[in-house]
Amino acid sequence: MNISTKGFFLFILCCLAASFANAQSVGGNTSGGATYCSSVNSGFISVTGYTGTIITWEASIDGTTWVGTGNTTPAQSYSSLSQTTCYRVIVQSGAFPPDTSTITCITVYQPSVGGNVTGGGTFCVTSGPGTLNLSGNTGNVSFWEYSTDGGATWVNVPDTTTALTYSGITQNTIYRAVVQNGPACPSDTSSQVSFNIDAASDAGTISGSDTVCFGSNSGTLTLSGTVGTITGWISSSDFGVTWQPVANTTATLNYSNLTQTTLYKATAQSGTCGANTSLPAEIIVVTPAPVSAGNDTTITSGQSAVLHGMGTGSVFWTPAASLNNNTIFTPQATPSSTTTYIMAVTDGFGCINTDAVTVNVIIPVFNGMVANLISPNGDGINDSWYIQDLSSFPDNEVHIYNIYGNEVYTKKGYANDWKGTYNGADLPDGTYYYTLKLDSSNLVIKGSIDLVRSK
Repeated sequence: MNISTKGFFLFILCCLAASFANAQSVGGNTSGGATYCSSVNSGFISVTGYTGTIITWEASIDGTTWVGTGNTTPAQSYSSLSQTTCYRVIVQSGAFPPDTSTITCITVYQPSVGGNVTGGGTFCVTSGPGTLNLSGNTGNVSFWEYSTDGGATWVNVPDTTTALTYSGITQNTIYRAVVQNGPACPSDTSSQVSFNIDAASDAGTISGSDTVCFGSNSGTLTLSGTVGTITGWISSSDFGVTWQPVANTTATLNYSNLTQTTLYKATAQSGTCGANTSLPAEIIVVTPAPVSAGNDTTITSGQSAVLHGMGTGSVFWTPAASLNNNTIFTPQATPSSTTTYIMAVTDGFGCINTDAVTVNVIIPVFNGMVANLISPNGDGINDSWYIQDLSSFPDNEVHIYNIYGNEVYTKKGYANDWKGTYNGADLPDGTYYYTLKLDSSNLVIKGSIDLVRSK
């Protein structure tokens, strides 16, 4: 073998040795994937089972575009990733073409956001049909839920859409959606919407209807069983043809001194529901029964007059002191001075009607003669002590004294009948003294009487 041939074989052997020394490129397997629910994250992704030299690690956020990290070690670190990022390794063995490892991803979810629900509102008795809509959420609807006890307990609604239909809600209810963004993130609840269901307005029932006396009455009407707010009362004095407002929004209404039958109603309103008016209460005013105490009259002091009252019911006269009976319609009145009598008649309803009559009393002036001589000898002349016009003063009072001041005679309602006696025995002749008081006046007449039996 010449030298040139030997050199060729040596070259071939070198090439074969080099070929056996560099195996084909193998990218290997990456590991260390993780899932997070925020940008607070960090860790490593490792590669194993590769053949060749790590040329670089690459990262991608869309799986299409890859960007080299410049890292040539078997481990790639990451931290504070704000979105899902995948990693792979480029490996090359000698002159062989480079190979790519398996891909490992760090999955990053944004925190769940419940979002805002629109809908709900205030309704009368029932809501009717409608839809609740969710917006502004981050994540998927896991389910909806509602509460009828103000949020103390919740009932699951198996609906995962962002639009929840409802129909005929009849009680106060709260709705919300439960949203979760990925398995690693805790769920979040949306804003709440409320259905406020107003009960139907009911003005309730008025108690206190009554029959009362004309012009002298009072009482209270009471409203009960009201659903809603009392908005006012109304009254009618023409049996419901026209109604007038009453400035009162309480559950009681006072009335007084009515002179005609009056109806009363109350009105109430519950939330958005239409107002409701109660059935009427009636205050029946009894027309006073006609009464008459008769005509005024005039008498002389000491006389009597019959009062001529008329009416239906029980009667009572005042003042009673100068009447012989104040509970009959025709009492006899003997007033000592001018007096007005009030006749009150109570009818079958307990109502009282009154009328008045005046008895004018004339007090006569005494101008009569008082005899100063008495001669009780049976001749028919001056046999008794005489006072002129005494019949006009029937309530007179007489006192007679002897010269020693001893009372020998006294009488109320003297009637010209003293014949000079004391206790049935004749008094001796002489001079006697008298006092004469006429009726209720303060006038007192004094004088002397000569008693002479021989004349």
